[in-house]
Parts: sequence; C-alpha cells; structure tokens
Amino acid sequence: MKTNMIFKSFVALVLGSAVMLTSCIEETFPEGSTATIEQVGQSPFAADGILTAMPTIMMNNYLDIGTHTDFGYPGIMGHLDRLAGEVFPVSGNVEGGNQYYDRFQFVMYVGVSTMMNAHSNWTMFFYNNYYQFIFAANAAVSAFSSTGEPSPEWGIANVYRAANYMDMARLFEALPAVASGEVGTIDYEIAPEIEGLTVPLVTEASTMEELQNNPRLPRDQMWAFILNDLNQAETMLEGYVSNRPVVMPSQAVAYGLKARAYLWLGGYDEPIGDVEIAGVTVNVPTGVEAYKKAAEYARKAIDASGCRILTEAEWLDPNTGFCKIAPSWMWALSQSTDTVLGNLHSWTAHASNDAVWGYGPLAQPGMNAILYARMSDTDFRKKNIVTPDQSWEAIKNYTKLTKEEFEGNTDGNRSFPIAPYAWFKFHTNNGEKYDNTVGNVTDIPLMRVEEMYLIEAEATAHYDAATGKSLLESFMAHRDSSYKFYGSDVVDEIIFQKRMELWGEGQIFFDLKRLNYGMITGSEGSNAPIDARYETNGRAPWWNVPIPLNAVQKNTGLKDMNNPDPCQTYLPIND
Repeated sequence: MKTNMIFKSFVALVLGSAVMLTSCIEETFPEGSTATIEQVGQSPFAADGILTAMPTIMMNNYLDIGTHTDFGYPGIMGHLDRLAGEVFPVSGNVEGGNQYYDRFQFVMYVGVSTMMNAHSNWTMFFYNNYYQFIFAANAAVSAFSSTGEPSPEWGIANVYRAANYMDMARLFEALPAVASGEVGTIDYEIAPEIEGLTVPLVTEASTMEELQNNPRLPRDQMWAFILNDLNQAETMLEGYVSNRPVVMPSQAVAYGLKARAYLWLGGYDEPIGDVEIAGVTVNVPTGVEAYKKAAEYARKAIDASGCRILTEAEWLDPNTGFCKIAPSWMWALSQSTDTVLGNLHSWTAHASNDAVWGYGPLAQPGMNAILYARMSDTDFRKKNIVTPDQSWEAIKNYTKLTKEEFEGNTDGNRSFPIAPYAWFKFHTNNGEKYDNTVGNVTDIPLMRVEEMYLIEAEATAHYDAATGKSLLESFMAHRDSSYKFYGSDVVDEIIFQKRMELWGEGQIFFDLKRLNYGMITGSEGSNAPIDARYETNGRAPWWNVPIPLNAVQKNTGLKDMNNPDPCQTYLPIND
C-alpha cells in the first residue's frame, strides 16, 4: 500500500533509525489498500481517526532516546526555549540552579559539550519528531485529496504539514552567525553551498528512489511549498466549524501561520517573487512587502478567530491558567488520560512549578533576572513570578503549593525552596499537585491571539514605527494599565513584550534567530546556570541546528551539505 511504502521510506531513509509511532496511523490505513476519500466518507470513524492521528502524534510521539522530555511537540517547545536561553532552571539548592532536574538541560550547555552536533540525540530529536509529524500529515493529505475535491479535512492536513515544515525551515536554515573568537573556541563558517538551504521535502507522493537522494530544498522553494499549503487551507477551511474547536485548526489558524511565515520572510533583503512548486506558481515576498502581508494576515487571524486577549484573572488563575483552553487560544494540543505517556513523560511535569510529582518544583523553570528587571512593576504578568526576595505573600495567590512546600520545609527529596524568578505560569489540571494521573491532563497552547496582535505591531513597525508603537500600546493596555513606551526602538520593545507574553510557549526562539538577537544569559545580572551563560555576537551558532548524522548517511543528497558543528563556538561566562 502507498502509505506503508512512504512510512518505510521515512524510517529507513529520512530518519535513518528505528522509531516508534502511536498505532493510530496503522489502524486508520488498512493493510493491502489505500484509504480513499470515498472510504473515509462512508466511515466517519475512519475520517476522525485520520484527523486525530495528527495532533495525537504531535502531542506524545516517543523516540525512545532515553530522556523524560521525549514527548513530541511539547518536548520540542521546552528544548527551543532552553536553546534560546529564555527558560532555564532557577532552583537554588546548587549555585546557578539545579541543572540536573531540568531534563531539557542538554541543549543549554553547547559551549562545553557536543550536545547539538550531528552525532547528538538532540539534533535527531528535532529532526525525527518533525518528520514523523509530517508523515502523519502526508498520510492525511493522501487520503483526503485522492479525488481532487477540496474539503476541510484536506485543509486541516495542509495546516499541520505547513506548520511543521515552517518550524523545520526556520530551525535548520543556516543564517549568518559568528564564533566568539575567544581562546579555546573554534571557527564557525557556513559554506557557500549550504547558504539558503532548508530541509529535504517529503510529500505524500514521494517515492523510495526519491528519498534515497533527496537534497535540502532551497529557501524559495520551501517557503513556496509552505505558502501553497496554507493558501489551499485558507480556502478549504472557509466557513468550517469543527466539532473540536481549537484542537483542530481553523481558517484563523491558517491565517495565523501565514502571519508567522510572512514575518520570517520579512527578514530577508533579497527578493524572491514568484516561485513554481508542484505545478503551482506562488508569490514569496520578502522585506517590507512581506512585513505588510504579515500585518495583514495577523489582523485576519484576529478577526476570524473570535478570540480575545486573556484577562488578568485568567492569566493568573492557579487552577486553569495555561493548562486549560482559554478564550485567547486559537490552536492547542489537548491531552486526555489516554494520551499522557506517563508521570514524567509529560509537559506539565516539567513546565509547572506546582507539579509536586514532577521535575517542576525541583528544577523550577524560570526566567532571566535581567528580563524580569526590565518588566514594569505594574505589569500583572509579573505577579506570578517569584520576587527576588522570595516573598511568599507576593506569590501565595498564584500557586497551589503551601507555604511549607514553597519554603522547602517538608520531608522528602521534593522540598527545595522555590527560588527567585521561578515562573508559576503553567499550572496543573484543576490545581492537582500530587496525583499525576489528574494533574498531567492539561491543554498546551500552540497559537494564541495575543501573538497575532504582537505580530501585527512588529510587522507594522518595520515600515511605520509610529503606527507600530500605537498598536503595541493598545495591546499593552491589557497587561499594564500604566504602560507607555517612550523609547526609540519600537521593534525591540515589541519583541521584549512578546518574550514576556509567550515565555515558555516555544515560539520566541524563531524571533530571536530571525532578528539576529544575541543571547544575554551571560550578561551582568543574569541568573542562568553555570556553563549556560553566554553573550553571543548576534544569533548563536547553535540556532542553526545540524541535520543528524543518521539521516545524512541514508540520504546521498545530504552528503557534504550539512550545517557546521556549532558546539564550543562560545565559552560560557563563569566569572
């Protein structure tokens, strides 16, 4: 059967390793035949199974690489935030935080380790996960497009595929970066032949022969492919209302993904223009033209979503805050007792400082003290961040921990005092802090309407600073009633507010890489862990993730075409 052939090709040639998938794909596609749209139409259960496969695999895909953060896309979110230096353990029971209990830790120490080179499990973690998500989307495209008749289900499959290729294109393209030049570091040089390359393209039509020699797709063709998927989805999802809103992407989500795409393309100076891909001509704008499109589609997403900005009460609620689908959420992963992999193979066990059964209160995910100091004291988002003086009175209304638990005065090994700058943003299901079978069953945001407001503001600011500033101040009125921006760099201020708004949600990495921001985890006043303190000259070399060696070995099109080794290009600042 065609889908089985593609799956085997994926395992052997794209991923280059044994993988584990949930059984839903195999159950959806019967052995010995291809599931057609007619068969799906005759069986609502079959159609629902194909659609459900995509978010299910994204939510709990398991690669068996020996880490408790091996749980699909939420695991990627956690790794991206550590890679960017936006989230790190602040637990104070050892100097600089207890790195051991933050199981995302491996990507934080690139200056003294080899954890992000082509031999590493962590490059494989990104690469293999994304391609397995794409495989599920390709299988759905194959089923729902077989008659050529547009349908909302086909549009949904296109959304999932475009979203994952967009992440991969941004993650793996090698943008200009430099090594520190300090004694003990190595050079970082991007070979001319890999400039502008993304990742191999695999679709529902890919054959075994093609996968054996499948080069990295040039930037212009990859973005044309992504935009073509989203253009189709935008049309197919018009007027569609899912029986599982937010969990299944809507037309508003297609608009939102286009806003993200155009924002990224705005960072390129070189024009692209019309590109032919899969027999279709797609316009791929760059520069100001792309920024204008980003603002346009962010506004379309806002209007089509029906969502509203979270209130202070919703943001700070210790029972439902960032653990249950809320009025601002446009797209989310929604867990059930059946989809949680285990007590520690779970987003909540790592993200929530309330999850006593998990790593949260041990590692204590928190923020850079430098960014905390920049936040206004009248910004309500600051309320559920532990103050520098570790005030229980200031935090007690925003956590389910008792005072004794907060201060570390309980028996057992889960009793470290909660350190300054730990952020109680992500909570457990219904505030349950002991029973993981209840507390882990949470929802995880993939897209919120607040992001669209900030994309609209930033994209506009690139060509009209005054209007961008006005849009920012309008948004910030929902976060800080006293807010007024008096500075001159509007884009930088918008990105700062976006860092605070989307902290821990796995998105800000792409903005920092796009805008060539440097890491500040090694700057004066930082509370980052020892050996994870860096001051980079623009984007960090490890933000250009290499393709894993096992994939290179199985695909002759990748020979000598990998990103350079980014490890040990900077020494951590431990003074």
